[in-house]
Amino acid sequence: MMLIQYQMDQNKKNRKRTFNNFIINNLLLVVGLVMMFSGLVMQIGFHMGGHQVDAIGVQPQSILYEQLRAIDTTKIVCGFNYPDWSTIHKVVIVLFSLLMICHTYVHWKWYKGVVTKHLIGRNRQVIILSALFLSVAVTGIVPWFIDLSGGPGTLRMHFIEIHDKITLILIVFLFLHIIKRLKWFSFTFEKMSEFDAK
Repeated sequence: MMLIQYQMDQNKKNRKRTFNNFIINNLLLVVGLVMMFSGLVMQIGFHMGGHQVDAIGVQPQSILYEQLRAIDTTKIVCGFNYPDWSTIHKVVIVLFSLLMICHTYVHWKWYKGVVTKHLIGRNRQVIILSALFLSVAVTGIVPWFIDLSGGPGTLRMHFIEIHDKITLILIVFLFLHIIKRLKWFSFTFEKMSEFDAK
C-alpha cells in the first residue's frame, strides 16, 4: 500500500515538473520571438548605422554616434512608433529575463552536472547560447543605467552597437536551440495529453 502511494506521489511530482517545464519553455519561446522581432524592428525599421560624409570628409566615429543612430520618431512600423516599440522591447526583455531565471533554476542540476562531470564539450551549443544571452542582457541593460544616470551618449551608443551585433548571433543560436528541441516539445505535449486522459 505504501509503495502504491509512493508511486502515485512520484507520478504527481513528475506530472507537475513536466507541466512547469512545458509552460516555462513555451513562454520563453513566445516571449523570445516577440523580443527578437521588436529588437529587429528597432534596429532595422527605424535606423541602421553607417558613415556620414560632410564637406570635410568622414567625421570621427565618436562625434557621429548620435547622428549614426538618428531615429525618425514620426515613422510608424506595424502600427507603432519608435517609443512604443522601445517600451514593448524593454517590457519583453524583463519578462524574458525572469523566465530565463526560472528556466535556469529548473535546470540548475543539469548546469551543475555539465561543469562537475566535464561535459562542456558535448553541450557546447547550450553553453554558448547561455553566454550569448548574458552578454546581450548586460549590453542591453547597461545603456539604460547610462541613460538614467545622465552618462555620455557616445558610451551608451557603443553598448547599443555591441548589443545589436551580439543579438544577431544570439538569434542564430536560439533558432538552432529551438530546432534541436522540437522533438522534446512534441514528446512533452503527447505526454501531457496522456496525463490528462488519465
